[in-house]
Amino acid sequence: MKRYILLIIISILYTTSAYANPVDLFGGFSNTSGKGDTAAASCRNSQCLYYNPGGLALGKGLVFEGGLIFQVSSLDTPADSQSIRDPFMVGAGVAFPLPFRGFLQDRIRVGLFAVTPINEIAWVRSRLPQEVFYPYYENRSQRLMLIPGLSFKLFDSPTYGRIGLGIGLNYFAGLEGAIVGYEGATRSVEARVFEELEGRVAVNAGISYEISNWFFGLSYRQAFGVDFHNVSFNHVAGTDINIDLNALALYSPHTITWAGAYRTKTWGLELNILENLWSYYNTPYVKMRSVLPLVGFLAGELPDVPLKNTITVRLGGEFHSGDFTYRAGIGYEPSFSPVQKGISNVMDGDKYTFSLGASWAITKRVSIHAHLRYQVLAGITHRKSIITTDATCGEIPVKQDGSLVDELPCVADDPTTAGFQTTNPGYPSVTSGGGIFSGGISVEVRQ
Repeated sequence: MKRYILLIIISILYTTSAYANPVDLFGGFSNTSGKGDTAAASCRNSQCLYYNPGGLALGKGLVFEGGLIFQVSSLDTPADSQSIRDPFMVGAGVAFPLPFRGFLQDRIRVGLFAVTPINEIAWVRSRLPQEVFYPYYENRSQRLMLIPGLSFKLFDSPTYGRIGLGIGLNYFAGLEGAIVGYEGATRSVEARVFEELEGRVAVNAGISYEISNWFFGLSYRQAFGVDFHNVSFNHVAGTDINIDLNALALYSPHTITWAGAYRTKTWGLELNILENLWSYYNTPYVKMRSVLPLVGFLAGELPDVPLKNTITVRLGGEFHSGDFTYRAGIGYEPSFSPVQKGISNVMDGDKYTFSLGASWAITKRVSIHAHLRYQVLAGITHRKSIITTDATCGEIPVKQDGSLVDELPCVADDPTTAGFQTTNPGYPSVTSGGGIFSGGISVEVRQ
């Protein structure tokens, strides 16, 4: 019976958690990433649907964009280094005005922005509570990001400037269904799976204001997560064993961006400040509930990992010389991870990002962009708190939140049980650190 229950739980746990989208982690096309992802004030084409949809209406004509992004990463763990899955991603975008006449002429512009890993549309991975992993990076680039949207030019005056309002819809599909398991002819567990994909939509909204050489933007990206919900109904050895699993995956936090820029014909400078509300995300783990015979309701116990809200600061600039444009950017984002004294090893650190980019205007209508970026993950050390049983050999320790318990309490006639013993990989301490090198190339075609 115990073996059947364990097999059922393990088979279902492989349909679990992850985070966000590729642009959250590696930025958009090279003309934006090359200046440190500072685009909320100055973007005017399809990438606005992610950074600030209000800027889309202030652009002109039909514009196609497409590009390739690559990354190489190394993240420190006690055993070895981890890397981010999917070294290559591709993206495409289009923006164009609707052909209205009269008052609406050149006032409504629509677009589509999409980025996806090459190997899959979505890939998710679960972690045990004691495993060392980096939720900021792990799985965040492993889904298709698809954002259609539109923008309306609310005001257009040579004296008082221009104002654009816009909205984009961050769309994906969640997984929901049931698994029915029963003993087959050979007494092994056989299963029937009933699953369906349900749409998930989050809103990106923003306002953009332009007057003379000054550009301003304010945008909001709604928190986005894909629900994975499975109910397993199992009948084994004449006993019903039902399991309910829930996970919120591919998560991006609520994000508010304030942006300002100053641009001339030869140079430009932009500052973006982002507030990332990570505290609304409950847990990166899978929640399991079950009703067992003679036991009743049973829920898996998960560590409490209250993530912290963060403020990201980005500064980028560009310089135009003939047919070439040169870009650079820097950024800083503090760690969202709390102190890890107990069973959990959710790792993160302060992040410092450095970007360089360049563009070549081949013709008046076609430009090629390229960029390189390196993000340094500063090391933060977490030291574990422990509970021992020194007072009375053989005493069973009382579990407390935020501390590790001796997994093999002392036995008087067994010297191998002396001292504190644990299988937690973060004991006695664990330190975060690493680096992510990325880059890309993109092309822009204007009507």
